[in-house]
Amino acid sequence: MGSTGTGRFGDYRKGSTDTKGLCDKELKNVELEEVGRLEYFNTYENVPAVGEKVIISDSLENGRIVVVIEHTGEKVGLFPTRYSYIPACIKQGFRYAGSVVYSTLKPFPKVVVDLNVE
Repeated sequence: MGSTGTGRFGDYRKGSTDTKGLCDKELKNVELEEVGRLEYFNTYENVPAVGEKVIISDSLENGRIVVVIEHTGEKVGLFPTRYSYIPACIKQGFRYAGSVVYSTLKPFPKVVVDLNVE
């Protein structure tokens, strides 16, 4: 339900190189994916607190954009695939940093971030 794809990885676009006007936009209220499967949650059995500083990593996690804790580099969650243009922006020199604006453990680990262009 809610998906119109075929259920194959081919439904996801590869990182786009057409980033005109996209790279310099703030990324607000982005709900991260796979939070309960990544390093931060596995280490602490918790989610980062609201206000925790995060950045987009320069490297991908299994081909996906990953958000990490700024001062430790611990992986928090993956960006939704609709942001597939971000790696091209990073290659152009853009950097994204911000903070956790919402986090909860129940009913499942959830983290929402706001990121700004640096």
